[in-house]
Amino acid sequence: MDLSARRDATRKTVERFAGIPFAWGEYDCGKMVIAHLRMMGRRPVLGPGGSWKTMTGAHRFARRHGGTGAACIDGWLPHSRIVPAQAIIGDIVEMPGEEPFGAFGVCVGNGRVLAYHEDAEGAAIIQPVEYLAAWRV
Repeated sequence: MDLSARRDATRKTVERFAGIPFAWGEYDCGKMVIAHLRMMGRRPVLGPGGSWKTMTGAHRFARRHGGTGAACIDGWLPHSRIVPAQAIIGDIVEMPGEEPFGAFGVCVGNGRVLAYHEDAEGAAIIQPVEYLAAWRV
C-alpha cells in the first residue's frame, strides 16, 4: 500500500474514533485496531465468538487468541512485527496498558498515535512516552 493510501485509511480511522468515549465492545482499542486493519485492506480472522461487549468478554476473546492483545495482532499480521521506531502512518503500536490487553494505537505520524488514554474523554491523538511493540500494516 502506498503512503497516500495509508494516510487516507488512517484519516478514516481518526474520523471514526477520535473524540468518541471508550465503550467496551464498540469503541475500545481492540475495535479500533480491527476497524483500522479492515480500512487498510486486511481481514483479521476473529473466529467463533469474535466479539465482546464487556471487559470479561474481552478477556475471553484475548484468551482464545493467544492470551494477550499483542498475540491477537501477531495472529492477524504474521511476520509483521517491526521495531517501534520504524512505525509509519497506518501502523499499529502497543503501549503499556492494562493486562492482559495492553494499549494499542494507530500511528498518525510524527511519533503520535490515535489511542484511548485515561486522561482523555475519548480516543485522542497522543504522544506516547514508551512503546512495547509495533506492527507494519
